[in-house]
Amino acid sequence: MTAYFVIDLNVPDPQKLAEYEVAANPLLKKHGAKALTRAGADDYDVIEGDWRPRRLVILEYPSLEAIHQFYNDPEFQPAKKARQAVPGAVANAIAVEGVPSTRADGAYFVIDMTVFDPELMKQFEAANHMVQKHGGAFLVRSDRYDVIEGNWRPQRILIEQFPSREAIHQMYDDPENGSLKIMRRKASSARALAVDGFRR
Repeated sequence: MTAYFVIDLNVPDPQKLAEYEVAANPLLKKHGAKALTRAGADDYDVIEGDWRPRRLVILEYPSLEAIHQFYNDPEFQPAKKARQAVPGAVANAIAVEGVPSTRADGAYFVIDMTVFDPELMKQFEAANHMVQKHGGAFLVRSDRYDVIEGNWRPQRILIEQFPSREAIHQMYDDPENGSLKIMRRKASSARALAVDGFRR
């Protein structure tokens, strides 16, 4: 089943980050990864909450197993160790199953959610048609994932794919979404970003 490697990455030295990505790219291809986004601070909008990653990376893999194989590949270890040795470098990464992405471009709505009223949340999800209305599709909607690195442990992670960042804003600000947002905020809290897709 398709899986996503979601990484909140901070490598303060831009040269070391570039060296790391050059070293990692062939191994991503080797394990069947496709980069959906490698977003810096100029490539995303904070929609809700206080989440401000230095770099947010989302990679699509054929399976969870492929993510683990990449991360544990002996060829990857020198690049990983060099990244981890950069002063101030931090990576929080999870692997989660989802459905295949539907387009090669666009933008992603990434939501780290804490649900405190599961019944009301079910009602919200049953009533919410805003993603489809604005041309979006769910890639991930899950509370089950593998922690690959760091201490990020979202209670629930959602990744939605849209034609553009503007479409995410239109969905979020749609007047019809007002009452749904009220319901969702009664059921949960969220940290949410609208992230541009990877520019090849």
